[in-house]
Amino acid sequence: MMCLYYDGVHRLSSYQEVGRHAFGKVGLWTVWFFYTILVIGAPVMFLILAGTGLKSVIALDISAKAWIWICAAIVAVPFVLFKTMKEAAITSVLGALATAVLAVVAVRGSILDLDNPVYADVNHNLVIFSHLPTAVASISMCFGGNAIYPHVEESMRYPKSWNRVVTAAHCTCTILYLAVAIPGYMAYGDLAESPILNNLPKDIYTTLGTIVIIIHVLFTAPLLLTSFALEIERLADITVSSRGLVMERVYRTVFRVVVAGVCACIACTVPYFGHFMSLLGALSICTLIFVLPVVFYARLVGWKQMRWFELVWCAMIVVIGVVSAVIGSIDAIHALKDDFENDPTAI
Repeated sequence: MMCLYYDGVHRLSSYQEVGRHAFGKVGLWTVWFFYTILVIGAPVMFLILAGTGLKSVIALDISAKAWIWICAAIVAVPFVLFKTMKEAAITSVLGALATAVLAVVAVRGSILDLDNPVYADVNHNLVIFSHLPTAVASISMCFGGNAIYPHVEESMRYPKSWNRVVTAAHCTCTILYLAVAIPGYMAYGDLAESPILNNLPKDIYTTLGTIVIIIHVLFTAPLLLTSFALEIERLADITVSSRGLVMERVYRTVFRVVVAGVCACIACTVPYFGHFMSLLGALSICTLIFVLPVVFYARLVGWKQMRWFELVWCAMIVVIGVVSAVIGSIDAIHALKDDFENDPTAI
């Protein structure tokens, strides 16, 4: 966030503005490219997860594609009604609570399956180096919120508390993810699926976990879409002062409904959750998290102001990001290609 205040006078409004101040139009459009992939791709991924989850939970003769459209309609309600990130904050609270419940369900199921004979002969590896770039890309999805951080910080009552808030948030996420990952891998090893709900015992608690994750993603998607909409509406000058109270609402509603519809169309076209998540993480998250922040910081603050070990550390981060983005994207694209060739009617 230091780049937002790099000149000590003005606050930059967005990640895109940071890119523009660092490298002009090249920086601006580079951020826009990867940012759009993230804030549209992540809700698409959420719709895939929610739609397929509802199909497995609710015993109705409704296709997963139909469920995806229903989920898109649900997401569109807060997305259209809540204009800013501050108004949409309530959805993040509900999403966070859902995540905590899901973690408890996943840990319970994994521990119960430690003695399951079905998974008695699974393999465990400390590191599979050939899968490391894809793994880094997928794990990065868990910490990919920095693309919307400027909007979140802008909506805070006490922006100066940002460092404490984001540190606490990342620590909480890390604890929850490790709590799920460690017993999950111990129980299922190389047979672990994405999402892990597919491995858990088929009981009422796993059903609860499925419902909770559906609630989580349906409440999280509007946050990302709202961030995207705010940027587009700012560029298109969709404001009350320019359009008037009624027409501003009309333009904003139509635009946001169209965005939700586009996400649903993509979700129905690419229904493979795990590999889509890997591609999204590799293509956009690795760049937005590892590469661009370091490059922009060095440009705006000045690499000459950085100590030698900071330069080494930043260089390592960029290398990890680039390698994970390139190799992870290639692996994910090949995996998606195989998905379409082997199972073209997955949903």
